[in-house]
Amino acid sequence: MKEVHLIAKLADLQEVDYHNTLVLHALIELLVEKGLLTHEELTAKAHALDSQLSFQLDLASKLSETIQNRNAQIKPIS
Repeated sequence: MKEVHLIAKLADLQEVDYHNTLVLHALIELLVEKGLLTHEELTAKAHALDSQLSFQLDLASKLSETIQNRNAQIKPIS
């Protein structure tokens, strides 16, 4: 029963993802048609945001690893 529920949730998420992608695509096309941005500007911004997010994720991962290593080195007081 849990598997059926999980599959149903996954299908719902895929449908939501599809609709969100469709709306984003329509919005981008309208902005380009109105001359408010170009595909090149959009691509450049997407790459910049991806780089920032990748940097932040790498930093968070390194900080988490450092904290785990330090916690492993702490010995309880006997």
